[in-house]
Amino acid sequence: MKNLMLFLLVASSCAPVYVPNARNSPLFTKAGELQGSVQFGNGLDLQGAVSVTKHIGLMANYSYADRKSNPYDTDNLDEYHYHNFFEGGVGYYENQGNWCYEIFAGYGKGEGASYDTYAWWGSQSERATGKYERYFIQPAFGLNKNIMHVSFVPRISIVNFTEFSNDLVTYPIDDNPRVFIEPAVIGRVNLMENHLFFVFQAGVSFPATSNLYYEYRPFQFSTGMGFRFGGLKKEPLPDQ
Repeated sequence: MKNLMLFLLVASSCAPVYVPNARNSPLFTKAGELQGSVQFGNGLDLQGAVSVTKHIGLMANYSYADRKSNPYDTDNLDEYHYHNFFEGGVGYYENQGNWCYEIFAGYGKGEGASYDTYAWWGSQSERATGKYERYFIQPAFGLNKNIMHVSFVPRISIVNFTEFSNDLVTYPIDDNPRVFIEPAVIGRVNLMENHLFFVFQAGVSFPATSNLYYEYRPFQFSTGMGFRFGGLKKEPLPDQ
């Protein structure tokens, strides 16, 4: 009965409760490299990564947005949104000259809030907060040039909402996690001998199945600045 209730969502709102965070693709060159960035787009995204050996790296990501200035303004329900998410991951990387690849996997927890209509609360739109956990696997393939880094990141995320709550009650969720396909393209323009970079990315997110009971954000864009310490300074080829 509970599973049946989940699929009776009246999808009348475009306000997302799940917003994918920006992808973190460090494209390490050697051990001891430290990276960090601040990006803005679908909120604030903070990213960090460190290569602990010449093939193993760690990453941590934080995503936040708060558009709740008028939470009870019924003319702006689609503008109401909040999310708070943190994750960590470990990965393997290879760097062969200008070409490189990596694969990371990890886990995170967060929450998102928006106005939407859910069957377990009747037909009235409610301000709902959903708590979830997420597992991800993230391969990436990159071109690692002196001036420009480009990375294609076909991330796969498993999103598991555990509860939804409004101002009065909490509704526990007992349903299967949903798989999202979340590819993105990341570009970096390197400055100050690769120690500083301008970063931008564009991505999409779509579920592997159509029986969702919550809204999500299908397009993600972000831009910002980052730093890199300890990375390999590439020397020009003899004919350059």
